[in-house]
Amino acid sequence: MIRLCMVVGLAAALAPVTLVACLAFWYAWWRGWPPRRVFAAAAWCLPMVLAWLGAIAAWPAGARAAHGAGAGAWWFRLVAAPYRAWAAMWQLLAHGHPVAAAVAVAAPAVPLGIVAGGACWAYRRFRMRTGAGGLTPESPAAFDARQWRHQVRTAQALIAAPGSLPLLSRSGHVVVGAAIRSLRHRAGRSAAIPYERLRAHQVVIGSTGTGKTTLLLRLWAGFMAAGLRRYAAGSGRRPLLVVLDCKGGASSRKVADRTRRVLRDAGARSTAIWPDEATLSLWALPPDRLVTTLLDLIEHGTGGAAFYTDVMEALVELAVYAPCGPPVSSADFLTRLDADWLAVGYAMSGDAEAVSVIRSGKRALEDVRLRFRALWRRLGAGLDSTGLGAGGSFADADAWYCVLEGTAEVAVAEAQARALTDLLAFHALRGDREILLCVDEFSAVARRLPIWRLYERARSLGLAVQVSAQSWEGLAGSDDERWRVAATAEGGIWLLRTPRPSPVAELAGNRPSVDTSRRMAGAGPWDDEGLSHAGTAPVLDGDLVRRLEVGQVCYVYRNGVTFLQIKRLTGRQAAIGRGAAAGGAGGADRVPGSAAAAAGAAFPDGPDGPDGLRGLGGLGGEAPTEPLHAVAGSVSRTVPVAGGRGRPGAPPPGPPLPDVSEVLDEAFGARRG
Repeated sequence: MIRLCMVVGLAAALAPVTLVACLAFWYAWWRGWPPRRVFAAAAWCLPMVLAWLGAIAAWPAGARAAHGAGAGAWWFRLVAAPYRAWAAMWQLLAHGHPVAAAVAVAAPAVPLGIVAGGACWAYRRFRMRTGAGGLTPESPAAFDARQWRHQVRTAQALIAAPGSLPLLSRSGHVVVGAAIRSLRHRAGRSAAIPYERLRAHQVVIGSTGTGKTTLLLRLWAGFMAAGLRRYAAGSGRRPLLVVLDCKGGASSRKVADRTRRVLRDAGARSTAIWPDEATLSLWALPPDRLVTTLLDLIEHGTGGAAFYTDVMEALVELAVYAPCGPPVSSADFLTRLDADWLAVGYAMSGDAEAVSVIRSGKRALEDVRLRFRALWRRLGAGLDSTGLGAGGSFADADAWYCVLEGTAEVAVAEAQARALTDLLAFHALRGDREILLCVDEFSAVARRLPIWRLYERARSLGLAVQVSAQSWEGLAGSDDERWRVAATAEGGIWLLRTPRPSPVAELAGNRPSVDTSRRMAGAGPWDDEGLSHAGTAPVLDGDLVRRLEVGQVCYVYRNGVTFLQIKRLTGRQAAIGRGAAAGGAGGADRVPGSAAAAAGAAFPDGPDGPDGLRGLGGLGGEAPTEPLHAVAGSVSRTVPVAGGRGRPGAPPPGPPLPDVSEVLDEAFGARRG
């Protein structure tokens, strides 16, 4: 009782400090702030305190005597300044001047009160975290749930403020969103990651409709903007983003359009949509890699079927290494899978051993030809070329969005994924780009594209791989491969709402904790007696991950966790209506050809100057981004008319309509997903 009376008396005597401390404690509780934020607010008061002390030390002696500021040496005046301010406050209050009293004591009372409030808030959090606080056993859990709601509200308010979260910070870090809660990571208002982490392997796990696409778009745009800034400053190579969307369908093409607009505002000159608007030539690979890739496109058996695999490899190698040079198209390759054609070609070069192998495998050549004919019929023209110099390469654009029909045709998507990764690996050998390969909905192609092998291969080539899946099981076919993929994600793991976060929680590790046991005081509240012991607790709370709302994500990196609210990116409408339409399965209406050469003829120095770089923020006077082959203007367009037939070469019927949905999302809230 005596101690309580002493505390109450001291609080009453230091009423200004007590009032500020209560306000600081309440504001930290209401906003869900960590104590570090409160102490940072007290540090911002230091200029006011220094100015107040400087004025006291430099005040002239005559003015001090006239205003009753007190005499003495300058150091004595500084030491006595808090007491004199406190005494002046009570005197002014006694004379009925509360405003003047508040001004007189504000300089020492405000920072001291904020520090005291922060200390009380830190003690309160510690008591609740260890289970030593609260009146009932449910108090710590209720306190944590209430703080989570306050922290989410603060993060959402920060996101809603226009211009509060730019894509890049001043230090060049990629700002993903507003921080909700951090554990063993540095706490701050925004959640930002260095560009180097995007250049390392990452994993994204989230169920459908949790905001995974919004997160990926933010990361892709941040990679492009930060990479272009480094490239313009001469401290890095030009970035290249390659996305493999393994789901396919209309939804993937809608995401592709949204990706193009977002990357345009991030500074990308062009975004190619494969295979609808641009093609890649598989025949640009060197002969040794071409043989390996062609064999990988065909699914082989095991056991006794391994003999036919060896026969196929020998025959494909003969077709690729023919004396006339490697094939330049699928039609050229299929023509070579003929025993008479190969025999004549190798006989003219004097290779009798090859002629003998061809004659012994004449019957097998027909089977190999049938299998490759069926394969190219299903693959379409996206990986083919019609002649020398036709077909594009990854150097033609800053970003490639590749749509694989993994939902409708799994086998075709698996073959396309193998071919595209081989093409990208060959392009990475040039060493002139900083490449980020993103595989979305990886489970569709996981059977024939083991991601851990892709990780190992990418590490040796210097490119980063970002894999996203809807669940932990979607990362790989076996549990051992899943652990290998997650353990090698040096750039971190992004975890949205998912029903099974326990494997990622195990990877995040444990932290020191204090467990307190207390006894009940009869039928009343907790008693003051109990026991405490040190232990460990998981860094990542799996139950909290299961309760995440749309747009909330948990970032796991090096035994630390940060929960954040994603800031949605909205891109302006791009002029995509003027591109050539995608063809059917056979690709008759697709436009092959080197878009880079055509674009170089139209824009010798690039569309925006010698380096072709736009501003990272996207200026209002920029020209709209168009499909890759439409930039050069080398493609004849077909415009529908009243009769349903096309009029070749005619201009488009009108400018594209603005995307009003993006404006509405920005004004009234983001859509789900």
